[in-house]
Amino acid sequence: MSEIDSKDRERSLTLEGDEFVIEKKLLSLGKKYHIKDAERRLVGFCQEKSLKIKGELRVFTGEDENHELFRIKQRNMLDFTGTFEVIESGTANTIGFLKRNWVKSAVLGEWSLLDPDEKNIAKAKEDSLVKEVLRFKGLKRLPYRYKLLQNGKKIGVCKQRLSILGNTYKLQIEDKTGDKLDRRLLISLALLLDAVEIKFKKIGK
Repeated sequence: MSEIDSKDRERSLTLEGDEFVIEKKLLSLGKKYHIKDAERRLVGFCQEKSLKIKGELRVFTGEDENHELFRIKQRNMLDFTGTFEVIESGTANTIGFLKRNWVKSAVLGEWSLLDPDEKNIAKAKEDSLVKEVLRFKGLKRLPYRYKLLQNGKKIGVCKQRLSILGNTYKLQIEDKTGDKLDRRLLISLALLLDAVEIKFKKIGK
């Protein structure tokens, strides 16, 4: 293993827990996301700059942006299904893909988590039809909650919490299977739920 690979691996170890909090500050310039572990220690930082139709999000170890951990990049400008590749920094290896299921998202938001060979390994599904009906009727500020499913079994949850100062996403993972999901893929999902999914909600899916 090269020195670069070794350093990237060491930094990625901070992202192997079972609980993360992603905080988005509304009063900062641009959208800034602080990724914290269960002890509320900063383990990642991301600033959204141009993720609109085509773009990428880059996740660093801190606000100084000296060390990049991984990046999320829309695969193809013509891919209207919304497929995003999660790439390991340094090695440029593909960690996996996140794909928004447009047809199923016509009612409740749903994303597929894919491995580097684009095989389905899990899904994230919005879990409240009642809340979605209320949003349709005008209560847009109701928080979102997504269940994480693997082989039909719940393995975690991603919950949104709204406040005056900014939105927070709490990611809790309970997967006890042998196929442990890469935390970078799950953190990427939480970031995209805010950076991408909420935009789709505002324009009516």
